[in-house]
Amino acid sequence: MNNLIIKNGLVYDPLNNIDGEKKDIHIKNGKISENAGADSKVINADGMIVMPGGVDLHSHIAGAKVNAGRSLRPEDKHMEATMKKTRLTRSGTGFSVPSTWITGYKYAQLGFTTVFEPAMPLLEARHTHEEFLETPIIDKGAFPLFGNNWFVMEYVKNGEIDKLAAYVAWILKATKGFAIKLVNPGGVENWAWGDSNFA
Repeated sequence: MNNLIIKNGLVYDPLNNIDGEKKDIHIKNGKISENAGADSKVINADGMIVMPGGVDLHSHIAGAKVNAGRSLRPEDKHMEATMKKTRLTRSGTGFSVPSTWITGYKYAQLGFTTVFEPAMPLLEARHTHEEFLETPIIDKGAFPLFGNNWFVMEYVKNGEIDKLAAYVAWILKATKGFAIKLVNPGGVENWAWGDSNFA
């Protein structure tokens, strides 16, 4: 059943100019509606704040960078960094680099509904999405890295914009990427060729 009524909450919704009004929120088939119906599940939110979920556009939550961090932080596996399994949650570890389950739980506790991994290496896309599948509650997306991609650099250098557009579209589709990530374009190329005198 997707129908839900959140009753008596103190609602904040800047987009609709609602600033702390006591209201009922009706959700029908997963979407906010005028009337969810008499058979809806009711949640009493009296004394609680109800607001749109947060979106974090830049947080390393899956893939190569996160796993490098996990290998550098073995103390994250100590007993004091362990979350025990409960009736509703699975176990996990980590303070600075939490496991996938802990990541989802903590973001949800903070009021976030969507989080983006902002730097997905193309060859690590599959693993990034595997970790997304193991991260509960929140919606996830990733930005594939293009800033030092050799093909991108060649197409830009040669002015082959149509080829560049086709290549980028193909990579986004192949990696299930959400958006393009550029960081320090060409920087790695300079280091690879031994030219450290670039600005």
